[in-house]
Amino acid sequence: MYTTRIYYQDTDAGGVVYYANYFKFFEKSWFEYLLSIGINIPEWQEKDTYIIIRMAKVELLEKVRYGEIISVSSSIVEVHNAFFLMEHTVIRDGKVVAKGQTKIVCINREGRPKRIPFEFKERLLLNIAPSYRSNENP
Repeated sequence: MYTTRIYYQDTDAGGVVYYANYFKFFEKSWFEYLLSIGINIPEWQEKDTYIIIRMAKVELLEKVRYGEIISVSSSIVEVHNAFFLMEHTVIRDGKVVAKGQTKIVCINREGRPKRIPFEFKERLLLNIAPSYRSNENP
């Protein structure tokens, strides 16, 4: 889980978190999550495996304001041969205030799509959210 205070730079003129900044929160959360399960992105880049976001979406449920503290949790919900899907939940004071998803794909250094390497995929599958285990795609 990634926790942060909302800073002025995160907000719009009304002091509310600007929608695009949720994607920054999601990225920090999923990066830390992947690291916690043994997937170190910089190490994979040395092996010619890069990850990029193919799709991202956010659903804003309540306003989040300057000075408030949020926590973002990320989980793996789908794993396929060429991509994986993560869901993100933003919580403030114990209440869900935003949700999102990112579809992440692997590419090589030339920017060409590639299959998720076996060891990388294995770690993803071992950590797929329990409620989604029936959707696994080996």
